[in-house]
Amino acid sequence: MRDFILEIFFDGNDEELIQARLFLTKSTGSTSSDGVVSAYFDSAEDREAAARMLGEFELQNVERERVDWLEVYQQSLEPIVIGERFIVAPDASLFPRDSDRFTIVIPQEQAFGTGSHETTSLCIEMLESLDLRGKHGLDVGSGSGILAIAMLLLGASNVIAFDNDADAYGALRDNRMRNRADYEIFIGSVEALRGGAFDMITMNIIPEVILPQLPQIVSRMADGAQLILSGILTTRKKDVVDAALAHGLELAREREKGEWWVGLFRR
Repeated sequence: MRDFILEIFFDGNDEELIQARLFLTKSTGSTSSDGVVSAYFDSAEDREAAARMLGEFELQNVERERVDWLEVYQQSLEPIVIGERFIVAPDASLFPRDSDRFTIVIPQEQAFGTGSHETTSLCIEMLESLDLRGKHGLDVGSGSGILAIAMLLLGASNVIAFDNDADAYGALRDNRMRNRADYEIFIGSVEALRGGAFDMITMNIIPEVILPQLPQIVSRMADGAQLILSGILTTRKKDVVDAALAHGLELAREREKGEWWVGLFRR
């Protein structure tokens, strides 16, 4: 796709007049620098129509291939290596060809977990230290689905990616297709969650969300099940641990990265 650009040369205070005229055209945007306004159009016809409205100014037509800046940004990113077994990137073309790690594709423009934050990497590092083969998994507050994907790659037999935010559905659906990950998507409340008891549950959220939901989540844990709690600042660790212990859980393992803490609990 090409950009059709109209460069408009001006002196003095004429920029305001030019921008007012462009507002009446089909310009998709403009920039201004050193006495030149560059107005962008999707077609030569739209550009010519605008030129007729700006005939008193010196004009110059320019055409160039349109740059997808998001794609350029994504291609410039280095893949994120997590733990001993995972690598995450916004596009599959960024993965090293000789890597034997599990690969996960999560676009960087998503507002949900992309793997770059310490809380997500802490969760994945904890998951890869466990034997998930044949386990029934639940990812609470799934966001992008990255933890659900990780569980499946580590051998879980089935996983539900659960979120109560309807905006997460698109990311969960798209990332399921990108990664050929056969997890089930559930959008709704904890009370309405289906699926019986789970062997492995992850909650990478914040304490303010984790603590009120903890009773319902613990009730969904099978005997001997494991629960990873993350998204927790080290200063809030005690609050979360105390609440988990009060619900009959045992703190089996913990890790810190920077100011963030993750705990593995067993029932």
